[in-house]
Amino acid sequence: MVSGLGLEVRILGKKLIEIQDRILSQYRITLCDGSMCKNDWSRTHVHPKKRMICKWVRKNSIQSTFTLLHEIGHVENNHSGMRRAEREYYATVWALDKAHELGLVIPDSVIKFYQEYIDYTKDRGIRRGGSGYGDLRL
Repeated sequence: MVSGLGLEVRILGKKLIEIQDRILSQYRITLCDGSMCKNDWSRTHVHPKKRMICKWVRKNSIQSTFTLLHEIGHVENNHSGMRRAEREYYATVWALDKAHELGLVIPDSVIKFYQEYIDYTKDRGIRRGGSGYGDLRL
């Protein structure tokens, strides 16, 4: 017998894959396994001008869906003149807004992960002489 919770997870997973497919099509994003990159990045990353996301792994999960949205946030935001922490912040804000529009609830643990990365890149920028970052809290 299938439990109600298990069925809900499978339905949500199917819904997430459908959402991912729709988003990839809507924003004209191509996927790459990383073989087309001149740098050997170990993590998911984006080439904004090419509208290409590399090394993203499609999974039936909120985390995978949010990672996709975050990378598309880099494509959709004009990052010219922004420092790394600001680019990460605005891509994450875009992803949170889009997730909300789609009716997705992003767990606090995922938001905390992205906030910690924004803080890390901001601290690194300050150590390298940057200033005037402003509030980059999600």
